[in-house]
Amino acid sequence: MGWWQSLTERLDIRPGETRSFGLSFAGAFLVLAFMVLARSLRDALYLTTFDVETLPYMIAAVVVLSLPAVSFFTRLLERHHPQRVLRAVTLMAIGGLLPLWASVPLSAPLVIVFYVWTALATLLLTSGFWVVTGELFAVRGAKRLFGLIAAGGTAGAMAMGFSLQWLTSRVELVWLAPVLIGLLALFYATQTLLPHPTRDAEAAPIRQARHPMKESLRLIARTPHLRLIAWIVFTATMASTLVDYQFKELARESYASSANLAGFFGAFYAWTGAIALGIQLVGASRIIAAAGVGAGLAILPAVLLLGSAGLLLAPTLWIVTLLRGGDNTLRKAIHRPLLEYLYIPIPVVLRRRTKTFIDSVVDSLGEGLGAGAVFLLVTLAHVPSRYLSVLVILLAVTFIVLSRRMGQAYFGTIVERLQSEEADSQAPTARNLLSASFTRLDLQSLRESGEVIIAKAAAPAPDTPEAAPASLAERLSAADAETIEAALGELFPGEEETECLLRLLARDRLYHQVVKTLIDMGEAVVPRLAAYLRDPDGDFVIRRRIPAVLAAVGGPEADDALLDALASNRFEVRYRAAVALRRRRRRGLPESKRPWRSLVWMAIEAEIRRDRPVWELQRLLDASDAEEDELVIQRVGSRGELSLEHTFRMMTLVLDPEPVRAAFHGILLKDETLESFALEYLEQVLPERVRKRLWVFIGDVSDVQRKKSERSLDRVVSDLMTTRATLFAGPAERDALRRMLEDREKQ
Repeated sequence: MGWWQSLTERLDIRPGETRSFGLSFAGAFLVLAFMVLARSLRDALYLTTFDVETLPYMIAAVVVLSLPAVSFFTRLLERHHPQRVLRAVTLMAIGGLLPLWASVPLSAPLVIVFYVWTALATLLLTSGFWVVTGELFAVRGAKRLFGLIAAGGTAGAMAMGFSLQWLTSRVELVWLAPVLIGLLALFYATQTLLPHPTRDAEAAPIRQARHPMKESLRLIARTPHLRLIAWIVFTATMASTLVDYQFKELARESYASSANLAGFFGAFYAWTGAIALGIQLVGASRIIAAAGVGAGLAILPAVLLLGSAGLLLAPTLWIVTLLRGGDNTLRKAIHRPLLEYLYIPIPVVLRRRTKTFIDSVVDSLGEGLGAGAVFLLVTLAHVPSRYLSVLVILLAVTFIVLSRRMGQAYFGTIVERLQSEEADSQAPTARNLLSASFTRLDLQSLRESGEVIIAKAAAPAPDTPEAAPASLAERLSAADAETIEAALGELFPGEEETECLLRLLARDRLYHQVVKTLIDMGEAVVPRLAAYLRDPDGDFVIRRRIPAVLAAVGGPEADDALLDALASNRFEVRYRAAVALRRRRRRGLPESKRPWRSLVWMAIEAEIRRDRPVWELQRLLDASDAEEDELVIQRVGSRGELSLEHTFRMMTLVLDPEPVRAAFHGILLKDETLESFALEYLEQVLPERVRKRLWVFIGDVSDVQRKKSERSLDRVVSDLMTTRATLFAGPAERDALRRMLEDREKQ
């Protein structure tokens, strides 16, 4: 099925997500089709049976009755898994519709019952669907797929809307009740086929609260993230309710018969659904990712603000249709998937206890207060409905302010969950962290096979005893380690002795003692060490060990030298310079007077611009004296791990070190939830040019993006030959490496 593979690649549906996504897409299609059909039927039946001025009473009745319904639903979530609860609610909804269908034609009281029953069923089914869906995907998967899943709902609304035009012209409205039952039956089937939830969803059983509604309200009130979601839902729903009344009033004035009115509503929902579907398929997820949480949420209130201002000036059907259409379209395409995505960082237990309350009670409260405003201003005070736009404008401005705060709260929640998940995670286990790699080289096997010869750093000459010279400089230049060690005890050597100490950094046995001596000498040795570190022709073994001294001594000049070393052509020099800079920051030593943060970002960009083979092959030639810090808990031996470690260590210099450290461990640990939070945090804080390139290395790219990043073997081999990250002997080894790469690609 090449077409299916091509489609999943373009939609960025990763391996292992196909079943969950497909069933969620189908579930969204069915539940939204049910919602559109139920809403169209109840609105048409009610408005042709009762006066439009009584509509606020019905909305208020739904709000009141939703309180016990939500309490019952929350209790079920405390006792059972959400998938079982949702299936049970679906069966209850079907059971309530069957006797209503048997009572056709519906009397006035049964029209009210039908209105309330379908409204409550829609509330619980929609909320329950997203509770279940939210537990199927981690943060990154939700961000990629929730827009597409919502597109399934949009497609269902559009299909049902267009079908209504055809159906209402051929059958009585009440005979569409069997269609509602059929949609619910299919929805039930999709829920029974869903896979087992992720680890995060398998949290410990929820302690049952004596008063679920009070407990939900308390949790929302004390959690800033949830509190902002609740206020956003309230303001958005209240504004939408006011606009919806204006829309229905002008539509009722224009269409006299119930069939024409139902057809108009169906066409409206179909066309707005089609536009929303187009937005979602073109790239609602990309819009959300590019705009961010705060700006993405602000799109809907901006449209409400502009549209209500126009309606206030010219209250016509086409303007209110555009306004209500924009509201309906953006809610489906951007607002709803983004709102559902905001719940994902919240712990599962907290989410189960509060989401339905917000989706149902808070949403209904916003709808009820909107209806109350209509009743007071339009029904009692006889104010023209056009002036409701003033309230909509005020609500839209409030909505925009809340959106900005939500963006900040969301980032704070991501950081909190990232650090919490890292603290709870187990020790790292070995795995190939570069899952998207197209070049995977086992250097040890290549070396053992004789296909590639890697040149090693020259070993120091063996120590041989000789007669102890008289001067300090001569003793420091001796080959006998014992003579040198005795000479190192004499403090404050001069310039000649400093040069001797510099050369002694290459001696493995004396390295640590020489570093201690140079540190004890203080500021005086910094200029010479800085100059040698910057010299690309200097002895590599010495250059890579100088940062250990500059990490503990010197002022801005030492900091400058280490910053310059981040651009060295040798990886180990860059690596140890970053370690030294991190240690200087921890010790509070003087920083460079240059714009050093910009220099670090430049070094990060240079590091991630290297091609994958170079990235994977970078090694420390002598890891016995590795200068580790708090970034490294345990090395797991993954290809490219040192390059990744070096990049993240530089990030700790310019970003908050703690969440960066947690993100680094999240990339290394074999934990989907922790890794997802790590990637989400990085996406929030990294400049786009850095993020796009880094994503290629850490594997969070689609197959399409991965294929675009691949380069020809000629370019890959050429870069490996020119880099000094690894040294190859000559043309024979070049051909051997090419053969190995070709064999690995065929596999």
